Amino acid sequence: MGRWGRALDGTMREHGEAIFAHARALAGDDAAATALVEEALVETFSHGHVPESPTAGMRAVMRTMRRAAVRATAPPVPPAPPEGRADASSLAREALTTLPRRERALTVLRYGEGLAVEAIAEEAGLKERDVREGLTRAVRLLLSAYPGIGLTVEDALEGGMLETASVEEAW
Repeated sequence: MGRWGRALDGTMREHGEAIFAHARALAGDDAAATALVEEALVETFSHGHVPESPTAGMRAVMRTMRRAAVRATAPPVPPAPPEGRADASSLAREALTTLPRRERALTVLRYGEGLAVEAIAEEAGLKERDVREGLTRAVRLLLSAYPGIGLTVEDALEGGMLETASVEEAW
């Protein structure tokens, strides 16, 4: 096994579970998450540069997944009203499933990782204007289906961390 093979193997052994969990959050379902991880692994490990450590490999794979997830296009899924009583975290997970993939990924980066618009734009390779528009769309879709979810457009656009390093260290 070559150097890239050892790097890939080490990355997946040490961080595979976290990589797949992050992909599920970004993509919404297991099939889409698996495809997202596979594409990110190929992108990360096939271009000659081999990450120096499993942690560096994980960071590179996650960055690649974030960029791919916000560029993914999928037709909007009509929001479904919540059934029965649910706790806040299950309601949030249910609500996320109603969003188109791009808006879902932006929402996960904003609220799941706590990033500010500027950090999302940098991390995802987007213009800040595109991130703002996507988050605004996401919040409005969520509020139309789940009026009591407790989100505001203002918080989505003004809150969060500017540094992505502290988020990456948490993974």
